[in-house]
Amino acid sequence: MMKKTIKTTLAIILALMLASIALNLFAGLLILDSLRIVFGSVYVLFIPGFIISFIFFPKTKEFDSKSEEKGSIDWIERVALSFALSIALVPLAVFYLNLIGVKINLLNSFLTILGILIIAGIILRLRKRKT
Repeated sequence: MMKKTIKTTLAIILALMLASIALNLFAGLLILDSLRIVFGSVYVLFIPGFIISFIFFPKTKEFDSKSEEKGSIDWIERVALSFALSIALVPLAVFYLNLIGVKINLLNSFLTILGILIIAGIILRLRKRKT
């Protein structure tokens, strides 16, 4: 199971690197700029929603399973929900922090998303320990 996870993670990173190289070649950007665009987009638009989706739907259906278990969604639904949750949550968090006086810049946005990820991770850890 662990080797499959490592292989999947490496395949995803390789695909993102190839997307960065393609962006570099076709858009004429510097390699560092294309890496920042691709990996930053994943960090902002996918990862927060992906972690939060496990809070609401802790179980994932297997590809060959036809059983309808309560609180489970398949991977396609989880990916779509991840984008939707990220697009809804990250701008709201940055907007409300701006209202209380936190300026919007690269560092503060990064730390805001990191805070969302840490809080979601703590909630997931507490739920897992509870069960």
